[in-house]
Amino acid sequence: TLPAYSFSMYGVTSGMGVAVNAAGDRVYVTQTGGDLTVKIFDGKGNAIGTAKPPDSAGAQHVPLYVAVNPVNQDVYVSDRATGAIYVYSPDGIYRRTFDPGTDLAGWQPVGICFAPDGSMYVTDLGSPFHRVHRFGPDGKLVSSIGSQGMFNFPNGVALDASGNLYVTDSNNGRLRVFAPDGRELGGIPRGAREGELGLPRGIAIDDSGRIYVVDTTASAVLVYKVAGPNDRQPTYIGRFGGQGTGDGMFAYPNGVAVDTHGHVLVTDLAINRLQQWSY
Repeated sequence: TLPAYSFSMYGVTSGMGVAVNAAGDRVYVTQTGGDLTVKIFDGKGNAIGTAKPPDSAGAQHVPLYVAVNPVNQDVYVSDRATGAIYVYSPDGIYRRTFDPGTDLAGWQPVGICFAPDGSMYVTDLGSPFHRVHRFGPDGKLVSSIGSQGMFNFPNGVALDASGNLYVTDSNNGRLRVFAPDGRELGGIPRGAREGELGLPRGIAIDDSGRIYVVDTTASAVLVYKVAGPNDRQPTYIGRFGGQGTGDGMFAYPNGVAVDTHGHVLVTDLAINRLQQWSY
C-alpha cells in the first residue's frame, strides 16, 4: 500500500530538507530562501519556532539538510556554503558547530542521517572527491566511502534496520546500497522504466522497511521495500505525487522524512510548502 495525502504546512520558503523527531511532535524544515533559517512545526503543522545559525555563519549560510540525533534529540543542520554542521536543541537553540576533525578541513556537508546509537553519516561534496563519512557517537571520524568518480553529488543518506547504508547518488541518477563494512550491495539504477530513477534527492526508511526516495525530475516519491538477504536491490512498490500545484502534487520535491506513526513528510522547493502523507 501507499500513503494518502493528508495536509500541507505552509510558511516555508524554498524548503529543502526535513526531519521529524521520534515522537512526531517536532518537524524541522530547512529554508534555502527567505531568512535562511530552519522552521519548526508541531505534528499538526503549526509553526512553533525557528532555528537560526550562529553569527559566525555570516551572510553566505544556506541550510540544506537536517536530522535528529535519536540519543539526545539534538538537531543537526548541514550548511555546504559555510562548510559546517550546526547543532541545536530540540527547540532550536544553537548549541555548537560540529567539528569533523582536521582530516576533513574544507568539507562541504550535505545529507545527514543517524544510527540508533548516535553514529552519524554525512555526504560530503568537498575535494578531492565526493564521499560519505561515518562518525562515531563521540563525533570522531570512523570511516569514509568514496573514490575519484564514484559519486556525483550524493545527497540523501538513510540506514535500514540491518545497518545497511542507502545513498542517493543524485547526478548519477541512482540509489546505492552499502553494507556496514562499506561493500556495495546493489541499488536502483537511472532509467525510464517503472521504478528506475531520474534525479534522486531525499531518502528515508520507515520502521516497516519501506524506502522513500524523492525523484525530483519525476515530481514523485518512489517507494521500495528493503532488499532481503538474497536480493541485490530493493523491491519497487509504487509511487505517489505527480507534477502539479494541487494537493498531493509536487513541483520540485526534495526532502523526505518519516515518523513512527505512519506519516511521510515531503518538502517542495517550488511551492514553498511541506506535505504530510499518511497510512
